[in-house]
Amino acid sequence: MKNIAIGVIGAGLIGRKHLAKLAERDDYDLVGIADVNVERVSAEHPKTRVFADYRQLLDEARPDAVIIASPNQLHAETGIECARRGIHILIEKPVTDTLETAAVLMAEVRKGGIKSLVGHHRRHHLQVKTLKAALGEGRIGDIVGVSAIWATHKPADYFKIAPWRTETGGGPILINLIHEIDFLRFTVGEIVAVEAIASHRHRGFAVEDTAAALIEFDNGALGTFFISDSAVSPWTMEQGLGEAPEFPFSGESSYRFMGRRGALEFPELVQWAQAGDAQDWNRPIQVQRIHAGTIDPYIAQLDHFRDVIRGTTPSLQPVEDGARTLIATLAIAEAAAAGRRIDLRDRYAALSASRGATPKEKRMAS
Repeated sequence: MKNIAIGVIGAGLIGRKHLAKLAERDDYDLVGIADVNVERVSAEHPKTRVFADYRQLLDEARPDAVIIASPNQLHAETGIECARRGIHILIEKPVTDTLETAAVLMAEVRKGGIKSLVGHHRRHHLQVKTLKAALGEGRIGDIVGVSAIWATHKPADYFKIAPWRTETGGGPILINLIHEIDFLRFTVGEIVAVEAIASHRHRGFAVEDTAAALIEFDNGALGTFFISDSAVSPWTMEQGLGEAPEFPFSGESSYRFMGRRGALEFPELVQWAQAGDAQDWNRPIQVQRIHAGTIDPYIAQLDHFRDVIRGTTPSLQPVEDGARTLIATLAIAEAAAAGRRIDLRDRYAALSASRGATPKEKRMAS
């Protein structure tokens, strides 16, 4: 089968990771890279054309698909230009930086008839798929709630090299929590309402360093999430999964899912239940480990993107789904600032209405 001609837009930290994975593939042909640092990127990739302007890449290299790994505020503009040229997109998270630009991107993607995938890579972990299957099969019964922690201490250099991280939008809610919100939507169900409180007293920056959220899911489950970039702990998804070298492996579970008939710790996949499917606090609780293999989620993501482009499987996360994760995450920041509960259902409805209809849908409705 014909290889997929692909380009990469943005050769920063995540862009370099994608480029390294593509170099190992025999189903993609890298036809170009777009980055403002042309000399550096050209030296790193001497056999690949490098463009300062991503539009030049799209028009001259003519890729079938691109990976958009540019700064967040450029995601929508870049995705729209690709959609108008019929180029499929794997767009890094967050899908865009605002809900308004997400709505425009969704409409253009549908109008252009292109395939899209948002780069929330955790959906591709085998451990995550195993957890989702276990919850879906009712191994712990109906989900009652989930309790989660993401707590680590970012070093001073993290803020020195990027001072914008000390300002509004640069805190752990919008940088880190968006991963966790997408994970919860994928495994537990749609989030329909949130409340939150935030603090910046530990670092004294304009942006929060610590926050706590209450989450309501559409299936009736409730959740709590504590997040901080100013606390030393072994409880982050990165440390538990060992998915990133900058986060030393701890093997500790930062999530606990509670159900009517048992509980699950993740990512260790430790299941707790009573013998005979009992529901009695006077009975002992037994432990069992669920086996799951491991795989590089970025490789699995490229596998999935290939299959989406070839039409053999639907996208695990098209742009509209990525926008719903953005809605829930932004709402937590808003709830913390306003000190009130925020219902998300009207926002989801408005987003879906804004995406517009495809020409085929319009013909079918007429």
